[in-house]
Amino acid sequence: MKKILFTFVLLIIIIYSFFFPEITVGAAKNGIQIWFQQILPALLPFTILSSVLVKSDFLKSFKGNANLVAILLTMTCGFIFGFPVGAKLSSDFYKQKLLSEKQATFLAIATNNFSPMYVCGFAMPLLFASSKYNMSTYMLLYLTPLALLTIFLLINTHAKHQTLPSYSHEKKNISSFHLDMQVINDGIIAGFESLIKICGYIVLFSIVTEILINTITIFTNQPSVLTTILLGNLEITNGINLLSECNIAEKEKYIAAIQVLSFGGMSGIAQTASLLSGSGLSIHKYIIGKVALSLLLTLLSVIYVFFIHLL
Repeated sequence: MKKILFTFVLLIIIIYSFFFPEITVGAAKNGIQIWFQQILPALLPFTILSSVLVKSDFLKSFKGNANLVAILLTMTCGFIFGFPVGAKLSSDFYKQKLLSEKQATFLAIATNNFSPMYVCGFAMPLLFASSKYNMSTYMLLYLTPLALLTIFLLINTHAKHQTLPSYSHEKKNISSFHLDMQVINDGIIAGFESLIKICGYIVLFSIVTEILINTITIFTNQPSVLTTILLGNLEITNGINLLSECNIAEKEKYIAAIQVLSFGGMSGIAQTASLLSGSGLSIHKYIIGKVALSLLLTLLSVIYVFFIHLL
């Protein structure tokens, strides 16, 4: 089924590229622009530093506290720097056996969100004239996942020693922190490799989204609200732009924005899958968790705008 779907999408892109080259070239240019102007400068320094940190075995020098340090680092960096840092660190630390499978999966789900700078610096100002929703957005998109993650980790603390390797059997590696030019070179290459993968998916989904938008506009002047939300769940940047142009009530627009931002789009899922590949973490569990979290946050946004906001 996956091969059939991929082949179909590839054929559509090829056909559009042949008959409407300006559409695919423009979409690819926009995707690369987004990656170059927003993703690359924001995440490249961090991806290089995180790769150097992992390859230098720095966390293993914390001995019995390595698991706790890995959790705190993933939580802090994931929430502050935003997508896809949470997934990358969860994957890297799981491969190093610093996190259990449950811990890594739940950390990836809860922390792999768009950064506060993207949400309240780009998305919210584009959607709303005032900043009155900023505080509720912070609470919904960041405080709620943080609270759920903290509860989960506290409940599952006792399972840590059963699922993680005993560091007492790895005495040679406990103080194996090393930093040389080879480690730094490997970290730089790994950082660029991760971001180039992300660039590829951004470009691919930008092309697919632009093709869908142009196909829809053949039959209608403007995509419907439902179509806009579906496109937002495919690729978020185009989805936010379309949602900003939707002629719907402010409350409904806010609920739709929370749903789209909390899920992150299929483009985000594909990028996360590329980062989790080879780690042993299940992308299916990640998707289920992300959908469940998105539904919960959407429900909370409904409660907020129709009940709490009126108080």
